[in-house]
Amino acid sequence: MDRYDTRILLALQEDGRMSWSRLAKRINLSASACQRRVEALIERGVIENFTVNLNEKSLGHRVKAFVEVNVDRQSTDLAKDFRRKVLEHPQVQACHMVSGTIDFMLEVVASDLDAFGRFIDGQLLSMPAVKDASSSIVLSVVKPKRTMITAAK
Repeated sequence: MDRYDTRILLALQEDGRMSWSRLAKRINLSASACQRRVEALIERGVIENFTVNLNEKSLGHRVKAFVEVNVDRQSTDLAKDFRRKVLEHPQVQACHMVSGTIDFMLEVVASDLDAFGRFIDGQLLSMPAVKDASSSIVLSVVKPKRTMITAAK
């Protein structure tokens, strides 16, 4: 990856719908060169997909929380069941298996605190694999998620 690829990725992270001509002006390459580079980045797996960032509050998700979950490690079937059930819950935006004193970190959205409580008590804690869960409500987002791009030498 060279400096042009890095600049292309930074520009597309800001606006993935940018036209080839607009990207070309911004990067100082021809539109066809930008298109070839983007296609090469896709083929190499650097760009996985183009997506839309949705405004969670506009969709009615007024509560976001990170939930630390510990599961029963004695049964691999229970752990597999936990993963399968987490995938089925639309409130769970992301699930990461992590190292340390917890097993999984979930990013969860809900319409309000009552709905979040119902998810924790009625859904999450009722899963046989879940031994314990602890949550932290997001008060504000200081820096949104963005994949780091290191500058080309």
